[in-house]
Amino acid sequence: MTITYRDLLKQAQRDFTNPKDAEYVVQTLLNKPRHELFTFQKVDNPNIINRYHKLLMRYQPNMPVQYLVNKAYFLDYELYVDHRVMIPRFETEELVMKTAQKIRNPHLIIDIGTGSGAIAIALAHLFPQAKIIATDISPDALDVAQINVDKYQLQNRIILTLGDLFPNQNNWKQKVDLIISNPPYIPEDEIKKLPPLVKNYEPLLALNGGKNGFELIQRIIENGVKFLNPSGLLALEIDPRQVELIKSMKLSREFEKDNQGMIRYAFAKYKN
Repeated sequence: MTITYRDLLKQAQRDFTNPKDAEYVVQTLLNKPRHELFTFQKVDNPNIINRYHKLLMRYQPNMPVQYLVNKAYFLDYELYVDHRVMIPRFETEELVMKTAQKIRNPHLIIDIGTGSGAIAIALAHLFPQAKIIATDISPDALDVAQINVDKYQLQNRIILTLGDLFPNQNNWKQKVDLIISNPPYIPEDEIKKLPPLVKNYEPLLALNGGKNGFELIQRIIENGVKFLNPSGLLALEIDPRQVELIKSMKLSREFEKDNQGMIRYAFAKYKN
């Protein structure tokens, strides 16, 4: 029996809860541009059909398909992901691009809570001269990040470091030009209200920002001054409700909105 790309897509749309998820799975299996999924081109590799059925056996309703196929996209980069890291979001892509517009030729960067390594990898390509220290408190997350760093052959420029936000201060002597982070910023009591595909699958450690969602952001701001050059930039993805808390701290800061019109980014420098 001849199976076309279109046939496989139609089958996936019946098997998966969300039509976009169906497209994502089929596009990943075929490794083709989206528009080709709707053609009558023949699926001539039987392994693709076998892989599809194996994925379907593992699939559960409300499961993020990025974890199912172990693949997510961030800007121009294809990343390995699994349940040990958060799935990169479009809002964080914006954080990277907005940050790149605000800083010139950084030589040393700290990426706090690197997860899959998405931010670090994107910045390494945007700033070819930069070295990036990418930290995470989770050894499992760093294992995932290592897969992606190795894929893009950035081992000499991205240094993955186990740490509670910052690298070990006792051994730290250099000042950095940029500190960037998409930290956990969801208030603890709101975790249970999140959609099932988030709260049931993504790592709690990457979501929980403490009582008011501000605990980790506050620690980053309070400790960043020890690492950042006097003219260096602090770039954070935040919850809009945290704007006033950031305004209360001793910073020269500005805020920018995401594509939904919500304040989502804080850019700051420390006052002399």
